[in-house]
Amino acid sequence: MEILIVIVIIAILVALGFGLVGMVKGGKQGSDKMFKSLVTRVTLSIVLFLFVMFAGYMGWIQPNTVILDAPSAIQKQ
Repeated sequence: MEILIVIVIIAILVALGFGLVGMVKGGKQGSDKMFKSLVTRVTLSIVLFLFVMFAGYMGWIQPNTVILDAPSAIQKQ
C-alpha cells in the first residue's frame, strides 16, 4: 500500500519535472508540454486523494490517534 502511494508521488514529481522542461523550452511545444504535465499532476493528485480516502474507509490505513491532554501532562510533572 505504502509503495503504491510513494510511486504515485514520484510520478507527480516527474510530471512536475516535465512541466519545468516545458517552461524552460518555451514556445508552442513548451506550452503543450506544460499543459499535459499540469493535467497529469492534477489527475494523479485526485486519484491519490481518492485512494487514500478509500483505504481509510476500508480500514487498510488508520489515522494517527495520538491526542495530547495538556492539563494532565502538566499535573504529572
